[in-house]
Amino acid sequence: MRRLSGLLIPVVVPLLMAALWMDEQPSYKPYEPPVLSSPPGSVPITGKETVPSDAESKNPVPRSRESAARGEKLFAVNCAMCHGRTLTGPGPVGRKLNPPSPVLDPPLVRNRSDSHIFRAVTFGFGRMPSFRESLAPHERWDLVNYLRSSG
Repeated sequence: MRRLSGLLIPVVVPLLMAALWMDEQPSYKPYEPPVLSSPPGSVPITGKETVPSDAESKNPVPRSRESAARGEKLFAVNCAMCHGRTLTGPGPVGRKLNPPSPVLDPPLVRNRSDSHIFRAVTFGFGRMPSFRESLAPHERWDLVNYLRSSG
């Protein structure tokens, strides 16, 4: 009996210790993603991007071929279906709207400030949706740079 308890203790003690450690692990319910902890040294923030609708913002992204190229790709994915791929006529969705979507031709874009175009993309207006949640601020500025370079 003494020999059995001598073998049982080395086997049971690690199992009991593992059971105690399991209580300290993060857990989640089925069909929920695990809750990730913040990396060490990170600074928690709350809230979202603040862009006042009446503010005159300066374009922080320098105009360059690279920025315009990124903006052109973003335009093709997010804007061309309404405003047209070539900026000379509404796109396939824009033609079906009554009235059709405006063509973002050079005279229209030239008469608007960078900040005005950025706010239009950020907040949307009329039938145009807001792209605040789907495009990062630097991507919206790339769109502004693309529209400026196309004119």
